[in-house]
Amino acid sequence: MSTKDITKFSPKQLEEFLQSFDTVLSDIDGVLWQLNKPIEGASETLTKLQNFGKKVYLVTNNSTISSEHYYKSVECTRLNLPSDHIINTVKLIIWYLKKIDFQGEVLAIVPVRTRKLFKEAGIRLTEQPRVFETDPVATIKEVLDRPSVKAVVFDFDITCNWSMLALAVSCLKRKDVLYITGATDEWLPVGSMTIMGPGPLMNMINTLSGRKPISCGKPSQNLKDYILEKSNNLERCLFIGDTAKQDMKFASMCGCIKLLVGTGLDTLEKTQQEDDTCPDYYLPSLGQLFSVCSDAQYVTNKS
Repeated sequence: MSTKDITKFSPKQLEEFLQSFDTVLSDIDGVLWQLNKPIEGASETLTKLQNFGKKVYLVTNNSTISSEHYYKSVECTRLNLPSDHIINTVKLIIWYLKKIDFQGEVLAIVPVRTRKLFKEAGIRLTEQPRVFETDPVATIKEVLDRPSVKAVVFDFDITCNWSMLALAVSCLKRKDVLYITGATDEWLPVGSMTIMGPGPLMNMINTLSGRKPISCGKPSQNLKDYILEKSNNLERCLFIGDTAKQDMKFASMCGCIKLLVGTGLDTLEKTQQEDDTCPDYYLPSLGQLFSVCSDAQYVTNKS
């Protein structure tokens, strides 16, 4: 397992690397942003790749910020991406439910803005369980199985509480209820720290319900199918990410060239522990891609 450090490339090696792909799939958090703060030079690098004729897509497990927010951000404005080039778990889950012609109510443990998007897409949602601090009997009634619920959707929701988890487990005891998940990250990068992600809560539902979810985030077959439908193919594709289990593993599933950046969650050493997470290339930061030569050199060489 050999990973090449692009910062040590000669201009000729960089040219060969740039000519090895036509499409770029890039994660957002830890690659372009850290806590909504732009990573220096990262979006400019993607803009340069666009100028060289590369198609760029942003692929994120983060549904806490709407795709419209990304679309209107300075970074995305600079990229001038069409809205369907920003892919998140919300879009993917809606796409999946439409694809299978889902009928019935959904228990959605998702952010408020995601619930709004579900409703706009014609997906019927059950009411969230209420909690009565002075009436435990009433609270228990709220978390008993609801026959109208035909699917449980779990994505990262900072308002998730005991009653939501308990109701999800109750509904999933019925084998005919679909169980769909978005982000499954165990840890999330917060600047120089990491905090617990949605994964441990999802694992709690998995264990208590005895169910294995249908995944709609990185890495999943559904995400691969969605991207194939939207971009037609994954040949000659570069995937840029900062995590082993989500980004590098998904890139391997898709047969993409794997580029790890060191501005996010996982270290190079961690990603190199397994074949399907080991990156082909490494950069300390995406903004350093063109540090070995100028744009003019590449354009001249390319022509």
